[in-house]
Amino acid sequence: MFAAAKCDVGKLRKTNQDSVYCSMEPVGDLPNLFIVADGMGGHLAGEHASSEAVQFFVQEVAEKSFKEDSIVKLLREGVESANRYVYKLSKQSSAWTGMGTTFVAAVIMEDTLFCVNVGDSRLYLVQADGQGGVGLKKLTIDHSVVEELVQKGEITEEEARVHPQKNVITRAVGIEEQVSVDAFEIPLTGILRVLLCSDGLSNMVEDTELLRLLGTTVPSSQDEIEGLAEQLIDRANGNGGYDNISVILIDLWKEGAQHA
Repeated sequence: MFAAAKCDVGKLRKTNQDSVYCSMEPVGDLPNLFIVADGMGGHLAGEHASSEAVQFFVQEVAEKSFKEDSIVKLLREGVESANRYVYKLSKQSSAWTGMGTTFVAAVIMEDTLFCVNVGDSRLYLVQADGQGGVGLKKLTIDHSVVEELVQKGEITEEEARVHPQKNVITRAVGIEEQVSVDAFEIPLTGILRVLLCSDGLSNMVEDTELLRLLGTTVPSSQDEIEGLAEQLIDRANGNGGYDNISVILIDLWKEGAQHA
């Protein structure tokens, strides 16, 4: 398994409010840990929210064991604790009022992927389709105004990409004292790659283009997966780079191909 994390300010923003965490080494009892957080708020508040949420979450899960409880429960409770922490911080300074952050985290253990998310940062799966081809699946569901409209059938996915409210999220870490966290636990059968990203990538690079980039090259080294992650950043910037861009790319091609 190879993994690469890249975070770029983009072409228009002056500050970077995204935070990423990528560890192939154990974090407490967890064998690995991958996080993307996209902060929001006033000047520097978004950067503070995302970095504080990530740091607190990592410390929280590192100090607890999942041996008696499930990994999903550990991750969900970690996000809930980080939410309370960021919410309390937001009350300590007027400069931090209303700050918050999206949050998507993943752990890969043996033959299972565990994921939690809040907001519109995403986790994608590149997976074998059983017929010799490769497909792209968005595992997480955006907590956003446009996603709710899509789910109701009021707008299409294509219309959502250009909707004037596409950046309005309905759930975030730190905005309220409590937060609802989505959680997923899925087998790795047929999964070739895992992509975590902020909307600075997903808004700038369409799914068809993501699949073209991720579904045709088979990395055989850490350098190659690093290069592929950099290509994603370059493509987002090439398409406008309107926002900060964060990418964590995890390559499971060999492992996934054995089960395809």
